[in-house]
Amino acid sequence: MANDGIDRRAIERHVKEINKVYQQVAKKYPVTVPVQGRGFAMSAGVVGGGIEHDPELVRLLMVFGEETANYVGPEAFVELFGKSVEDVDVLAHALERDGLIQSSNTFGGSRYRITDDGRVELRRLGQLREDPAARHRYATDAFLRWLYTTAHDQRPVDPARFLTAVEAAFAGSDLTGTELHYALARLTHSGLVNEIGTEPKTVAITIDGIDCVLSGASVSDYLNRTRPGDYYSINGTNVVAGSQGSVVQNNHNGFDVSALRNFAAMVQQFAPSLGAEPDQQEQLVRDAQLLTEEADNPEPGRIRTAYERVMTGLRGITTASAGVVAVISQGEEAYRVFTGG
Repeated sequence: MANDGIDRRAIERHVKEINKVYQQVAKKYPVTVPVQGRGFAMSAGVVGGGIEHDPELVRLLMVFGEETANYVGPEAFVELFGKSVEDVDVLAHALERDGLIQSSNTFGGSRYRITDDGRVELRRLGQLREDPAARHRYATDAFLRWLYTTAHDQRPVDPARFLTAVEAAFAGSDLTGTELHYALARLTHSGLVNEIGTEPKTVAITIDGIDCVLSGASVSDYLNRTRPGDYYSINGTNVVAGSQGSVVQNNHNGFDVSALRNFAAMVQQFAPSLGAEPDQQEQLVRDAQLLTEEADNPEPGRIRTAYERVMTGLRGITTASAGVVAVISQGEEAYRVFTGG
């Protein structure tokens, strides 16, 4: 073929750089696309998540962030990661693909250093590590996936084993026993996990829990999905919708009160461990019981008032506690489900 004067290799390199930029932009600004196939409402990019959901990538990026402007080869991290040079190189390529590190090819192989985008990502990860709600959501999702991988045959498992797993880290920070405790509480209340034994404590994934993992959705998306079902009129102001053995109760305005019921039950169960004063604890339990009762009320305003009483009681607990933050987060999510927001 005659030489047409076109540097095709240069064009290929240019196209590769353009694709990389598009990938970086798509990662930073994911496009929200409703998914309707199974009744889930989720955004593209949410299920897969960012680098914060991959403890090994986060750890490697943090190590690069500690280095100066010098390029470093993957062999420097073999002992730290307990992996081969090839395995560490694969992790480095994943970071390079996302524009977080850059490479320099030498006769000894590829060497890497962190980019400006990588340092921005480290700052974002640092903010995520301090976000209790983000940590709680991750702990819930990660534990359920780990439980499925460990015992999808539904055999009882000691949940404390999760804390020694690679997955028990979020954005570069290890999850705590308290965060595991509240993840278990949420999963148990939602019917995705069952408590089997107490001495020692063991849990098992349920059929719904397996369905959640196989769906690829987060726990929040799975629990907030809409299911088709037959509606049966109970009286003039109350309707019950049933589907596949589960019941979602709605008032006459179409509000889903089941999430608020679960939230009220959680508050009553964990009130003794939230660090409240004795009188605060008693009042909190009474308010939670009232919320359970008002869930049957056809007037949404009374349900909202009962909910606000519980939330006010939770926010009035002055003892700093990850548990309080987690329960408040659960309450806010339950209210979003209730209002459909």
